[in-house]
Amino acid sequence: MDLLTKLEGVEQNFSFLDLEGLHLAGAKLHRAQLKGAFLNNSIFEDAELHGANLTEAQCIGTDFTGAHLTGACLEAWNIDDTTVLTDIDCQYVFLKAEPDARGDRERRPHNPDKIFQPGDFEKFFKEMLDTVQILIRNGVDPVAFKAAFEQVMVTDPDITRESVQAMEKQGEDVLLTLKVPEGNDKAQVERSWDDGYQRGLKAGYTSGLLEGQTQRADDVKEVALGFGQLLSSIQITNMNNPINTGDGGFINTGSMEGNVVNLGELSGQVSVQINQLPDMAASADQPNLKDLLLQLKAAVDDDTELSADEKVEALGEVAKLAKAGTNPQENAMQRMAKRATDALKSIAEPLSEASKLATVCKSLLPMILTLF
Repeated sequence: MDLLTKLEGVEQNFSFLDLEGLHLAGAKLHRAQLKGAFLNNSIFEDAELHGANLTEAQCIGTDFTGAHLTGACLEAWNIDDTTVLTDIDCQYVFLKAEPDARGDRERRPHNPDKIFQPGDFEKFFKEMLDTVQILIRNGVDPVAFKAAFEQVMVTDPDITRESVQAMEKQGEDVLLTLKVPEGNDKAQVERSWDDGYQRGLKAGYTSGLLEGQTQRADDVKEVALGFGQLLSSIQITNMNNPINTGDGGFINTGSMEGNVVNLGELSGQVSVQINQLPDMAASADQPNLKDLLLQLKAAVDDDTELSADEKVEALGEVAKLAKAGTNPQENAMQRMAKRATDALKSIAEPLSEASKLATVCKSLLPMILTLF
């Protein structure tokens, strides 16, 4: 094999071969197929792996010091903290071997006009190694989410709310990324999460999820907006795709490279939801829900006593009232409205009499409830 004798492997196919423990420093492996190859404990120091396909390659204990990896595909490659990624020469990589319908292969960096700077490659994959990703299937139950998060913090005190790196909506599911200290038992972290989440559901913390994609989107939105105190520093992400609420409104929660929830954008998105409600009241003797919610939202926006976290939480409750107003005679929407008004009362309770939110809550919330 020329790879062993001459270190030549350009465009050759080594897929699923056992190359464990080999000394391949300086090997020329441009565009080589190394899919599923066993590369554990091998030395690829200064190896030329431009455009190589390392999909599902086993790279535990592998030394890539100074390797050239620009354009390589690293989909599901298996690395750990024994994999050496020092001084990697790489401008960009792909995380998918096959392009999707848009031709996207998950390039990193995402922006095609950007490239990794020296040291970026190691930081990017080191950060991935120090995380646990938990897939929450079929939507998020917000209170069970909180129960699970608290369970994880109890069993592993090194994990705090700042450990949450992202929440990414993937179809009907949500991918939660938690940063964990090096050396932590990641399997135990996931077990603790799963146990806490299931206990939260079984204990009847919530009245259960409604069927359908619309409610699943609302559940994600509730996590994004309704846990201002617990999750105030979390980046809620979903790969640049807004979370569709099913009624034409959406909560655009950022991207993998995004920022924490922006109050101005959030307020505007809630306004979009409210403005989708009818302009006229259902009958002449009833107030108009749209007008009441716009007044309520304005009070949240303008209240100087509310912290940014409290405004996020309050706007989330106003958004739920707007959602409930799309079908106010449905039992589930009536329950949502009741919970939202109770939450707003709780937020307003400690505020002074001069507070705009406290004032409008006293006058508007009773009128809002009569419409459900």
